[in-house]
Amino acid sequence: MSLFTSFLLLCVGTAVYAETLIEGAQNACPVVTCSSPGLNGFPGKDGRDGAKGEKGEPGQGLRGLQGPPGKVGPAGSPGNPGSKGAVGPKGDRGHCVDCDTSKIDLEIAALQSEMRALRRWVLFSQGEKVGKKHFMRIPEKMSLGKVKALCSDLHGSVATPRNAEENSAIQNVAKDIAYLGITDRRVENIFEDLTGNTVQYTNWNDGEPNNVGSGEDCVVILTNGKWNDVPCSDPFLAVCEFSD
Repeated sequence: MSLFTSFLLLCVGTAVYAETLIEGAQNACPVVTCSSPGLNGFPGKDGRDGAKGEKGEPGQGLRGLQGPPGKVGPAGSPGNPGSKGAVGPKGDRGHCVDCDTSKIDLEIAALQSEMRALRRWVLFSQGEKVGKKHFMRIPEKMSLGKVKALCSDLHGSVATPRNAEENSAIQNVAKDIAYLGITDRRVENIFEDLTGNTVQYTNWNDGEPNNVGSGEDCVVILTNGKWNDVPCSDPFLAVCEFSD
């Protein structure tokens, strides 16, 4: 067969096959479907969310900056106290760098001056003065030992008259039987003041001192100003003397 004849048969066969396909397509296509396409409708509703997938691996991007700190939460309840620690070694003695002893000395001197002024006021208001001596009555009865201690606490001594004027002042201040700072404890019938000096001035009552019962070693001033020896343990008033 020649080349032309082969080519002609191929063209005829191709045309028949194409016509057969077109014919079959026209028979299978419905009238509505094969009409011209219509307009697009509205989009449908969103479907339901699917199940949450598993957490993925962290990304490899740069980490962001740290945000500002949040508010401080409420304080928690205190815990149980811990056990006491061991006592440490004793430290060195401190040194007061700012202490001004001169100022303290001035304050002490001022207080002492005020105390002296107060004592003078009390003595002048409640006692009597003779020369440089002030005499003050303590309205409480006690033994000579307690009288001596009380007068000493007041920075004075038991009243001891050196002359008639001082004896009269003690009598006026006491207004009752009161101890004098005179005894013969060391040597019987040798009367001394409480510093151990023999007294030069005396004003004994009639018949005194008589040392009744060999136990009258102390001296009191009576309401008339005269003296009498008595036991040192008997309770009598106290009169203290103070020097300027």
